[in-house]
Amino acid sequence: MAISVRPIRPSDEAAYRNILERTDEDRYCRFFHVVDHFDPAEVHRYVEERSDTIGFIALDDGVPLGSVHAVAIDARTAELAIVVAHDARKRGVGRALIEALTAEIRRRGTHRLIALSLSQNTAFAKLAKSTGFVIERSEGATLFWQYNPAAATLAAQVRRAQEQPV
Repeated sequence: MAISVRPIRPSDEAAYRNILERTDEDRYCRFFHVVDHFDPAEVHRYVEERSDTIGFIALDDGVPLGSVHAVAIDARTAELAIVVAHDARKRGVGRALIEALTAEIRRRGTHRLIALSLSQNTAFAKLAKSTGFVIERSEGATLFWQYNPAAATLAAQVRRAQEQPV
């Protein structure tokens, strides 16, 4: 398996729809409500080029595996949305997508990336914690996550320094 991650583009519309269609039981966790069909305009919104959105898609030999987006809320903050096809889980797809996205938001100077998840979404919680997100707060069944690019970079540097032989 050779996962490749690249910016998503309008020609990925069918691939993005394919990812969504392979997430039956997980759609509730991604969209916070039951989704039984995908409006073409809504699908297009996630693949079109927009100045307020960063998007990546993961592929394995042309097979779509997952996608991640960050949508600007304001000049300093963006909100993360990620989906990994159910049959592509536990292969490093989510991590690869988040690493590509966080590298790009650092490059663009975004100061804060937020994400919302349902408390029952343990797969996202595990991924978020392992990629530097921390829980900011919770409200009912919703967890509010935060990623600070500067703090995450510093934490990674400290971890690398601690792993160096003395």
